[in-house]
Amino acid sequence: MLGKRIWKNGEINGDDYAEFKSVFGFDGGNLTLFITADTEYAVFLNGKFVYAGQYADFPWYKVRDEIDLTAFAKKGENELNIQVWYQGDENFCHYVASPYLAFSVVRDGKTLDTSDENTLSRSLPVFVSGLKKNITSQIGYSFKADFSRGEEEFTPSKVVGPSPETVKRPIKRLDILPEKRAEYIGNGIYDLGEETVGFPFLEFEAEEGKEITVSFGERLENGRVPRIIGDRDFSFSLVGNGKRVRFCNYLRKFGLRYFEVENAKILKIGLIPVVYPFKEKKLSFGSPLRDRIYSVAKKTLLLNAFEHYTDCPWREQGFYALDSRLQMLYGYSAFENAEYQRGALALMSEDRNATGLISIVVPTSSKLVIPSFSLFYIIAMEEYAANTGDNRLIEDYFGKIESVADVFFKRIENGLIPLFTGENSWNFYEWNEGLSNEGFFNKEPLKEKFDAVLNLNAAMAFRSLSKICERLNKTEKAKTYAETAEKLNGRVNEEFYDEKSGIYKATKGDGKFYELVNAYAVLSGAAKGGRARKICEKLADKRSGAVECTLSMLSFKYDALLKTDREKYAGYVLSDMDGKFGYMLSEGATSFWETIKGGADFDGAGSLCHGWSALPAYYYPLLLGK
Repeated sequence: MLGKRIWKNGEINGDDYAEFKSVFGFDGGNLTLFITADTEYAVFLNGKFVYAGQYADFPWYKVRDEIDLTAFAKKGENELNIQVWYQGDENFCHYVASPYLAFSVVRDGKTLDTSDENTLSRSLPVFVSGLKKNITSQIGYSFKADFSRGEEEFTPSKVVGPSPETVKRPIKRLDILPEKRAEYIGNGIYDLGEETVGFPFLEFEAEEGKEITVSFGERLENGRVPRIIGDRDFSFSLVGNGKRVRFCNYLRKFGLRYFEVENAKILKIGLIPVVYPFKEKKLSFGSPLRDRIYSVAKKTLLLNAFEHYTDCPWREQGFYALDSRLQMLYGYSAFENAEYQRGALALMSEDRNATGLISIVVPTSSKLVIPSFSLFYIIAMEEYAANTGDNRLIEDYFGKIESVADVFFKRIENGLIPLFTGENSWNFYEWNEGLSNEGFFNKEPLKEKFDAVLNLNAAMAFRSLSKICERLNKTEKAKTYAETAEKLNGRVNEEFYDEKSGIYKATKGDGKFYELVNAYAVLSGAAKGGRARKICEKLADKRSGAVECTLSMLSFKYDALLKTDREKYAGYVLSDMDGKFGYMLSEGATSFWETIKGGADFDGAGSLCHGWSALPAYYYPLLLGK
């Protein structure tokens, strides 16, 4: 169905922009565009914008879109223009492959036009290719649009490969909403009024050749948008031509609230919002505060649902296994669109990291892994089947699930799984000192060979895998994985439980009371009966001196309490959420933060919109029964 893979003539470089043009005749009927590209595309027909946004994928798992063009077409000659941005270099949002565009225009089953050597192409006017200016190392490149320079002539495209094998986009396409204008509030600052995700647009005037810097962010600091934070640069550039210019970059989604603009007369600025068309569940809890918290939690989930889950739209846009497992779980309560979870898990299952684990994010060419996050991939697969009743996904990818588990299984040494070593393994659990392995970045040697966290986490994952096997009638395997979980729990009890204090230690050399470690002990089944009850009493005691769970892992604390005694601890969980998330609202939050410290955390790079912090969307319905 798709045409040949094509690209513009000339050298192939990263951060490259191309435009393709084709003309076809149309005399009525239903008109469909089939399209796939690397990395992002935007489609225009007869000068009108149609759609933008390639589904993130792999070279071996290419996704095509099928877009209805009928409403944009006219009888007679039609001009199709397609913009493509090739990112081309490694980051956390892109798997490095070769640039290309492949498309076909089909009317009622008959191909009218297709990508081949007759398709015209050129460098995309205005955009500066090869700039390679990072926003962050995770998100990749920013952009520069220069309106003062001329345009290249179109020439025939270069065929760079045969028609690609593709799969149809597994989820719905994003809704592209009417433009949302930012309000000028003085000193070059423009405010959207709330966290928003979308394509940036401006209408402006600037002198010929004058460069304009547009900074963007989620907050203000001393009346300015923080632009340079460490090695990050949250800005893009425009060059004026002395005339009024209307510009929108449909090839880049940003998450932000504020713009700051220098050296230009701004007539309009804002975002064209994008949102996944989830069917939301309408719930009320008889409390204005809880209703508002629930609403903002759902909004936080929406802001982090692009073509796949993202952790935060401003700084990273990464599809992490831990973050997305939490977002999936919360989403089952907030929305009715399980195809989104299914599509995300299928994409993650297509990852082919050389370690056998899931890459730190998906898709990426990076070799880096967070071993504990791969365990949450297994847990998320079981939860998908349990929440939807759909066993097809776990059946289709059972080999992948088992191979990930096997990496841990084969490492068992004296009954425990040792920590991972090597420059590409980051033994991260959460953003707390002692659990984040921040020394990884300086390549410091591990202080301990084993810890409780990884082994308890693995026991949880093996229990999930046992349930997957039960669903698929793999009885013997279900038994084996359940026994493996129990054996890990037993060794953790021997090595890391301290009878005197009644808590589990993270490592033998660390006597701190970590809430996360002890919540894991309860959830894995290592702590049972009276031991679990005593641990939960400490978890609910604000005077315990514990290293508290951060927002990212707060759900595990809540789950441990509710598993042990739901009637006793439901009120505590509700009150704790009311306090933490009510505090964020009182501080002006329009989405929930990465950590309770807000933007001040991580030396000023803390995100004010993070998917893992949407837990009220799950726990309010769970506990209030509505």
